[in-house]
Amino acid sequence: MNDETRGTLIPDPVPDHPLLNGRREIGRGENTIVLDGDCVDGQERVFKLLSSPTDYAYYTAPDRPTGRHFPVVFADHGTVGRSSRGFPFHIVEVEKLYPLPGNDETSALATRISTSYFDACLMWRNLAQDMGRIALHHLVVTPMGWSEALHESLRALEGFAGEYDALPDLIKADNLMMRKDGTLVFSDPVFME
Repeated sequence: MNDETRGTLIPDPVPDHPLLNGRREIGRGENTIVLDGDCVDGQERVFKLLSSPTDYAYYTAPDRPTGRHFPVVFADHGTVGRSSRGFPFHIVEVEKLYPLPGNDETSALATRISTSYFDACLMWRNLAQDMGRIALHHLVVTPMGWSEALHESLRALEGFAGEYDALPDLIKADNLMMRKDGTLVFSDPVFME
């Protein structure tokens, strides 16, 4: 991805596919289009069209981070066409997550994570491109009172970012979302270089 496309929403139309046709678009990111899915056994789902190899690995790799603070993935439905970014669109069915309301415990925790991450980025900014990885490592090794589950999730995210040469991003609002029960989820915490 070049600097011109970084930070802009993906402009592509939703590709024609039987799983996607007629579904309501509910979100877009730099490399992702999200469509409303079905409710199966009480679990709401969405279809994510992923055009970044890093995002696709985050959702489907056998060694992807899993657990309480990571999205549940139900199915990888293959590819459909190519995005304007040059990569194939992968259709991945995942649990539906919700934006943080801004006035509850989960929002306060997300703000604390984002603020701590941003402060660490500032501390390590002289490392340029590696500052995000170092900032994430800072969150993992510095005692900050995280719950054990959150600490393990941050450690797993750090491992994934290192293994896949991904850059962490815990600042953007949609990168931290929540389940209906209030559980914080790292919905889109990495991007490719």
